[in-house]
Amino acid sequence: MPDPRFFTSSGPLALKLLADRAGAQLRDARHAETRVHTVAPLQAPEPGALTFCDHRRYLDALPAWPAASAILVTAEVAAVAQTDAALLIAPAPTVAFARMARQFFPEPLPPPSIAPSAAVAPSAEIDPSAVIAAQVSIGHGVKIGARTIIRAGTVIGDGVQVGADCDIGVLVSLHYCQVGDRVKMLAGARIGEPGFGFVTTPTGVVKVPQLGLVEIGDDVEIGANACIDRATLTRTVIGQGTMIDNLVHIAHNVQIGKGCIITAQVGISGSTVLEDYVVLGGQVGIADHIRVGRGTRIASRTGLFRDAPAGSSLGGFPAVPIREWHRQSAFLLKGRAEKKEQANE
Repeated sequence: MPDPRFFTSSGPLALKLLADRAGAQLRDARHAETRVHTVAPLQAPEPGALTFCDHRRYLDALPAWPAASAILVTAEVAAVAQTDAALLIAPAPTVAFARMARQFFPEPLPPPSIAPSAAVAPSAEIDPSAVIAAQVSIGHGVKIGARTIIRAGTVIGDGVQVGADCDIGVLVSLHYCQVGDRVKMLAGARIGEPGFGFVTTPTGVVKVPQLGLVEIGDDVEIGANACIDRATLTRTVIGQGTMIDNLVHIAHNVQIGKGCIITAQVGISGSTVLEDYVVLGGQVGIADHIRVGRGTRIASRTGLFRDAPAGSSLGGFPAVPIREWHRQSAFLLKGRAEKKEQANE
């Protein structure tokens, strides 16, 4: 159960109401008015709680759940489940659980306000429904949309625009950027810092001025301490609905499409293009001026040095088709085992 010191439940809620909101169906209509008040892991049965079971291998845990509780399952699991708890059937129990958990624990919205310690330029336009927390600095010409929250210690540079219903975390810095609606940024994100642009000469390094900006689409999430550099002359773009994990670096001029998933410690070099719905595993490194096709999936710790066709699955260093990478790994493991056997003879 979520710790009540940090998370306040809005329950109890009736199962029929929850099922309707999450696209699930009750196996037994007699449980329609059964009320649950919290969520819990499958391995920790709790009266009045909701959990989920998305695979048959977890069936042994179901009998321990009491009748006053509820379990989200697939139709396949429901056909063989043995439990007194109410069963809610959904094609994707994890998705339905996420929707229901949000019903119990919606993110709290502080009342509209501007903290006395905030430094706000006179020319800034802040919607009356926005929240500006303590020690925030907002520059000239900034625009903050309706119901947006700017959390403590954040710095928003001159001319930046932030849309409606955004949540900008603590100690974030925003410069030279435009941010869409419903964007969430976690603590310490750095948006719009200058790109790493320079040319070498016989007498030393000459920095190239970074005169572009960053454009972030609607419904984007940016993790803690992620860095997105502004473009040299045009725009670094993060497409609608893209999810970026903690400690990701996105260099200048990068173009990222819609619905991409970029996990922790990924590094994307300058002027690379990710088309829509690309998935990058942890610690992937991508060289500059690479194009990654729509729907491509790249395994963790892969190094990509050439274009990837749409729909491909890649892994290894350097990147190769995923099956080839698996064969390479098996061959190397076999070779090591043979050497070990020879050494022991």
